[in-house]
Amino acid sequence: MKKLTAELIIISLITAVLLVCITEYAGSPEIERTEQMMGTYATITIIDGNTTRANLAMDAAFEDIERVEELMSRYNESSEVSSLNRAGTNWTALSRDTIYVLKKAEYYSRMSNGSFDITCNPLLNLWMVKVKKENRMPTPEEIEEVRELVGYEHLIIDEDRSRARFDKEGMSITLGGIAKGYAIDCASEKLIEVGVKHALVNIGGDMRAVGDKNGVPWEVALQNPRDKSECITIIKLNNESVTTSGDYERYFFEEGKRVHHIIDPKTGYSADECISVTVITKNCTDADALSTTVFVMGPERGKALLDVLGVKGLIISSDKQIIKSDLFAQ
Repeated sequence: MKKLTAELIIISLITAVLLVCITEYAGSPEIERTEQMMGTYATITIIDGNTTRANLAMDAAFEDIERVEELMSRYNESSEVSSLNRAGTNWTALSRDTIYVLKKAEYYSRMSNGSFDITCNPLLNLWMVKVKKENRMPTPEEIEEVRELVGYEHLIIDEDRSRARFDKEGMSITLGGIAKGYAIDCASEKLIEVGVKHALVNIGGDMRAVGDKNGVPWEVALQNPRDKSECITIIKLNNESVTTSGDYERYFFEEGKRVHHIIDPKTGYSADECISVTVITKNCTDADALSTTVFVMGPERGKALLDVLGVKGLIISSDKQIIKSDLFAQ
């Protein structure tokens, strides 16, 4: 009887070990949800053994994305960005979130000598609204007239009193080159806050990885922007973010020329030295702003900036050359 009891104990221990091994091998369940937000689709993937916690975290993360959109969308008349654009030279009270994004944008504007500029909204409206509507290229005089309303140094930010204004009437901003990254960061931080250790937040192809994917990095395929069936490389993320800016996201052709939404504030025309720029950083706000900045700066100056900052980046030039930053190439 004693021998039988000992054998049963051994069998139980072996079974327990096998169950642990099988569970570890299988990994925690993957929960995924997609919602239409920020003018595109947002997908959150969570790997967590506690499905109740995962679903509650998912709810909270999507709420944070919606909150950022309500604050910063220029298409929402009640947003803080719309209020600021309407107020002109009068002060507009802003939330800490919006002030943070404005200050971050100002940082990249100064760093790039104006290649990144959220006050390019009048130029964006000229090209993406008026030109599309009238089916004609603007005259050089029209472009110069609108360019007078562009310049990040004319956006006055009073961080202490949480407010901002323009010092010139007729100016306006768009946070299209940075707000999506900030929304991804807010959602990711919310997941971390409630105890999620493995997740991927994806809004329109811009992503931030929280931890890894069951012991291996999250893998993101970087497609050829001129041939979506072709993969250029696989990017592996572990507590990192990746964003891509390209001339293929919002564009049309006018008089045989590709017109897209990434405007060079210095020329008043769509930036034309790059097809796409992919940047990898720790947080998505920086990656979002940097990919736009480098796109406008062009391959040579853009790569130089990435190297100075010690940032991974891959640039596809207008002549389809692939240029990697020093850190990416390692």
